[in-house]
Formats: sequence, structure tokens, C-alpha cells
Amino acid sequence: MSYKIIKPEITDVWGSVRKQAKNSWWFWGFVVGAIVELFIFGNFWILFGAMFYIMSATNKARDSFWKQVAEKNCWQYKGELDEFTERGIMFQQGKGRRIYHLIEGDVDGSEFRMFHYQFSVGEGKSETTYWYTVFAFKFDGSFPHIYLNNRHNSYNISIGENLPMPSEFEKQFLLSTPRKYETEALEIFTPDILTKLLDGSFTHDVEFVDHELMMFVEGSTDDFKKLEEEFNKAMELKDLLDEKLDKFKFEKIGDLPSIL
Repeated sequence: MSYKIIKPEITDVWGSVRKQAKNSWWFWGFVVGAIVELFIFGNFWILFGAMFYIMSATNKARDSFWKQVAEKNCWQYKGELDEFTERGIMFQQGKGRRIYHLIEGDVDGSEFRMFHYQFSVGEGKSETTYWYTVFAFKFDGSFPHIYLNNRHNSYNISIGENLPMPSEFEKQFLLSTPRKYETEALEIFTPDILTKLLDGSFTHDVEFVDHELMMFVEGSTDDFKKLEEEFNKAMELKDLLDEKLDKFKFEKIGDLPSIL
């Protein structure tokens, strides 16, 4: 892995917000006003002003963080996608799907994308929202739609044909592919590849679609230390598979779909 991501000026979104609030007369005015209101009137409506301040400051700091990441690394910051065109299975889950903080560029000669993705499942009190940071690399080769589900994260996907896995891998991974394209999936995820992922304590889902490899990282990467750690994992995955994926070619089987 030769590429090293360059650090932005803001390295921790929450740390930046705390520092800003600590030095803000507006914030402390809201806090003092809320305390006075609580003792005099027995309520704390002014406290909502402080909460709104924190939310606004957090959104601004987060936007600045991702824009600086793009600028420092000579990538393009695209922001939020208005049109949802992703064909991956992960992007068909739940409702309220959003792609935002989209960054596009080049890494070691490969087209690269990085973005936040969220969706929700359930209704009312049982509704759950899932957040991911997605790293995507484009390859010259062509391959069928494949999904590698890591069983040890919070959201599981099982679709298409579930391939039987050797016993040492079946507790960790679930591999899905369109019917009749099992051979191609097993040519990519060979036992040596799965062993390296297992030995490296790999905890993310991976999807192959439209010449792209995508790695899904659960939760926030709004501080540089976490972002750098996950970016390095994505680069290690790319390096592990890039020679194979750049050369990989598959033949479509009659009318059988190669997309899950």
C-alpha cells in the first residue's frame, strides 16, 4: 500500500465543536439563560437554543472536515446526491436512503469514491437507522454482482444464491451471487483471500457491482484517526484483489441476470 491519505486542518469534528462552543458567547448565553429560566419558571425552553447551536456547529464542522479531506488529497467534493442511481444491494435496503459527503478522485491510478450512506428500517419506536462510510474502487475487469456479508456486524444481507463456505469461514462470512454465477464468486473469494480477511479481523461487508469494489464501514468516520484507519483497510483490500479484478472477465449465461 503506497498511498497515504493527507490530514485536513479539522481532525476531529466533535473536538472542533467543543472548542468552538467553549469560546462562544452565544452558546454560554443560551446555557446561562436556560439555568435562570429553570429556576424562575421551572422549564428550560432556552436550552433548545443551545442544542440548536450544537447541531448547527456540528453540521458545519462535518461539512468542513470532508471538504478539507477532498481538497488536501486533490479529490473533488460532490456533497449530497440528488439522484439515486446506485445498483448495489446495500443501496436497496430500507427507506430514507441518502448518499452525502460524496468525494471522487484517483488513488494509485484507480477511480475512487468515498461517501456517507444511511437508510432506515422499521416504523415508529422500532425504527432503526444505519450509517455507513463507503469506500469504492473501479477496476478494468468485469465480474458478476457479488455480496460478501460479514455476519458480525449489525445489518445482514442474504440474497440470490448463498454459496457453501468451508467451515472455518462460514461463521464469519456469507457469500451471495446470482444463480449460476457461483464459480465466478469462488474464483474471486478463494480460500487464501478469505484467510487473509479472517486473519486481519476484517469486519466489513464487501460488494462487487458495475466494475466496482465497495467496502461498507459501519458508523461514523468523522475524525481523521478513524478515517485513516478505515481508508487503510480499504486500500489493503484493493491491493489484495486489484490484480485479479483488473484482469477478471466473465461470460453472461444466456438470459440469466448477472445482477442480484
